Amino acid sequence: MKKNNLYIYIDQPFANQQMEMVFPKKFKNPKFNLKFLSTQNISFTKDEIRNYYKSTPSNEIPKNVIYLNSQNEFENYVKKIKSEDLVFLRERSINEIKFNNFDLKLFKKYKIKTIWFDYDPWFKSNLSKSTFLNTLRHIRVATRKLILSMKKYDYEPNYYVGFGTETKKNFIKMGFKKTKYLDCPSIWIKSSKKKPRIKNFIVYVDENLFFSRDQFLFDKKMKKISNVNTFLKDINLFFNILEKKYKTKVIISCSKKYTYDKNYFEGRKIIYGKTLDLISRSKAVVGHSSDALFQAIYSNKPTILLKHKTFNVKKNFFVHFKSINL
Repeated sequence: MKKNNLYIYIDQPFANQQMEMVFPKKFKNPKFNLKFLSTQNISFTKDEIRNYYKSTPSNEIPKNVIYLNSQNEFENYVKKIKSEDLVFLRERSINEIKFNNFDLKLFKKYKIKTIWFDYDPWFKSNLSKSTFLNTLRHIRVATRKLILSMKKYDYEPNYYVGFGTETKKNFIKMGFKKTKYLDCPSIWIKSSKKKPRIKNFIVYVDENLFFSRDQFLFDKKMKKISNVNTFLKDINLFFNILEKKYKTKVIISCSKKYTYDKNYFEGRKIIYGKTLDLISRSKAVVGHSSDALFQAIYSNKPTILLKHKTFNVKKNFFVHFKSINL
């Protein structure tokens, strides 16, 4: 039997890990062939894309992706998509930031069946803490949602994939008439029927000492840590105190998006690409503002979120918001 196509659409550079969060390597669908569709070349320069990937391990750089280099090229491709096919909107980050909806207009124009993926985790503001800042947060989010709703040109997906009660409440408020809501497990949480075996270690959720790949796309002037040596001296001293006080070891958990050229954590064990699993099996968690920390809440782990004098204002602000609202 001939299969239809399931197009995974994304508008920016990405790594395999991002896709595997939604479509694991072992994922197979008897009814659809997976095809990856990218419009990164429309919104980003060659230098921006090259810098994004320059420190990414080769096995994390995606292959077999269909790249469309202009809006005309994108339209010519979209209008050939069959009515039986589906387009899964994995991420529309740059188009949403710029309020650019050429892709949604074309999906609507050619009556393409689409699946909207609401991947960004939302958590309620704790108005009993930092009332003023949390009120500003609500105003900012509400304003952005209003502008987005005005610029989506009556676009309505066939399916809307979300997770959690807050996402579903937001979906209902959108007032879609024909869209079917699909409530799925969060990609930020690893759940299991069996209770994980807790081991005697504390996990530190690392966020890369030197750079964030997205800064090469969205914030080129950002300096993640103003003085790496000062930060490392302080964080390793903090780990020494934790290990001595709680008679355990700290394990450094890193993303697969990068690999360090050496061990910067005084020889402590570094594990790549296993963060959610390590959090679920740990004794306690230390981190900053990573979305992986939602796993710590789900797994009911004692958690410490750290600010630091070498972080920029924006970074410390994110740490603060996550610490008071989770």
